[in-house]
Amino acid sequence: MQLPIRIRLTISYFLIFLVAGTLLCAASYWMARRSLYIAFDHELDEHVDDVRDFFAARRLGDDEARAKAEAAAEFALKDDGKWLQIANDEGHWIYRAPRMMLAPHDLPRGIALPGAGSILEFDAGGKQVRSLRRAFTVEGRMFVAESGATLTRTNQTLLLFRNGLLLISPIVLISAGLTGHLLSRRALAPVAAIAREAQRIHDVNLQLRLPRLDTHDELAHLSSTLNEMLERIESGVRSVSEFTAYASHELRTPVALIRTEADLAMQFERTPREYREAIAIIGSEAQHMSSLLDSLLFLARADAGTETVHLEPIDARGICRQAFDKWRPLLAKARLQLRLNIPEHSVSALADSAYLQRLLNILLENAGKYTPAGGCVTLELAVDRGSARCAIIDTGIGIPLRDQAHIFERFRRASNVQQADAPGSGLGLALAAWIVRHHGTTLSVDSIPGHGSTFTFELQLVPQLESCGVEKPELSGLRIG
Repeated sequence: MQLPIRIRLTISYFLIFLVAGTLLCAASYWMARRSLYIAFDHELDEHVDDVRDFFAARRLGDDEARAKAEAAAEFALKDDGKWLQIANDEGHWIYRAPRMMLAPHDLPRGIALPGAGSILEFDAGGKQVRSLRRAFTVEGRMFVAESGATLTRTNQTLLLFRNGLLLISPIVLISAGLTGHLLSRRALAPVAAIAREAQRIHDVNLQLRLPRLDTHDELAHLSSTLNEMLERIESGVRSVSEFTAYASHELRTPVALIRTEADLAMQFERTPREYREAIAIIGSEAQHMSSLLDSLLFLARADAGTETVHLEPIDARGICRQAFDKWRPLLAKARLQLRLNIPEHSVSALADSAYLQRLLNILLENAGKYTPAGGCVTLELAVDRGSARCAIIDTGIGIPLRDQAHIFERFRRASNVQQADAPGSGLGLALAAWIVRHHGTTLSVDSIPGHGSTFTFELQLVPQLESCGVEKPELSGLRIG
C-alpha cells in the first residue's frame, strides 16, 4: 500500500537524520578517542625525554653501575606508580619499575626501533597499559626506555562520552522525526487546500479558481498553473457549449423549412411548376445545410489537430485568376461587378493551393453577400516588400468599428447584417482566419460602415534562385498545422 506523502516525508527525514546522526556520532567518538590518545602519547613521549635528559645531565653513558644506582634513586621515588623500564643496547637492565614486573617483557635493541619509537598495549594486573618504547643516545651509548601508563582514566572519559552520545542520539532522532512530521504537514497544507478546492470544481462551476499563493515557490507555481489549466478547460467547455447551441440553432431552421415544404408538397395536388419551386427551396436549404455541416466538420477537425496545411511554392497569380473566373458569373447574377487587379507575371508564393482557393472563396462570397446590387468587388494581388499581398475590396455595407474585433470569432456576425438580408452562420471568417494563421500570417480588416470593407493578407514569396546557379530549396515537405 502506498503511504501518504506526509508519512513518507517523515520517514525520509527520520532516516536521513538517523544516518547523519550515526555518522556524526561515530566521527565524534573517533575524533575524541584520537585526541585523547594523542595527548596520552605526548605525555609518554615527554616522560622518555625526561629520562634521556636525566642520563645526559648525569653523564651516565659510560658507567652502567652508576647509571643503575642513580636511576633507581631518581625514578623509584619520583615515578612511583609509573610504568617505566630502561635497558642498554646490550639488553642489560638499567632500571625496571616494580609495576613492570606485573607483565614482564624484554626491550628490543635500539636499532630495531623507529626514530619516533613504537607504541605497545598490554594487560597487567587486570589493567590496560599503553606504553612508548624509544631509543636515545648519551655519550655514544644507546639506551632504550619504555614509559607507560594505564588507560583507565582515558577509557572512562571515552565511556562517558559514548554514553552521552547514546543518550542524546535517540532524543535528537525523535525530535527530528517529530519536526519532520510537523514540517511536512505545514509544507503540504497548501497542497491539501488546493486539493479541497479542486474537488469542489466541476462542469457547473468552472468559473471557480484555486487559491493563489504569495509564497513565490513551487506550490505557488502549481496553483497558478492549475488555474491556467482551469481557464483553458472553461474556455473549451464554453466553446463546445456555444458550438453545440449555435450549430443546433443554425441547423433547425433549414431542417424545418425542408420538412414544411415536403409536407405541403405531399398534402395537396400541385402543378409541375409548384413542385419545381418546392424542390428548389428544398435544394437551396439542403445546400445551405451541407455548407454549414462542412464548415462545422472543418472546425472540428481543426480543433482536433487533424487538419494540416502543406506549404509549397504555388503561382498565386494563377489561383487568383481561377477565383476570378469562378465568381465573376456568380456575382454578375447579383448585379455586382468583379474586378481583377493582378501582376502580368507569375507570383511564386509559399502556400497550400487548396486552402488558398477556399480562403478566396470565403472572402469573395462574403463580399458579394454584403454588397448591394450595382456595387463592385475587387480582387487584388501585388508584390510588396518581399511578400505577396492579397486584398478583397468591396463597396458593401461595411462593418461597425465595435464589431471588427469580433468578426473572426465563431458564430459572430456584424450587428448590421440585417441591412443586406443575407443568410449566414458566422463561420466563414473564422475558417478564413484559421487558414491565414496556418500560413504564418494574419487576416486584417479595414472597414467603414456604408462605404465597404477591405480584407488583406500576405503570403511569403519564394526566392528565385535558379538565375544565380543555385538550386531551389525543397519546400514541399514543410507542414504547418
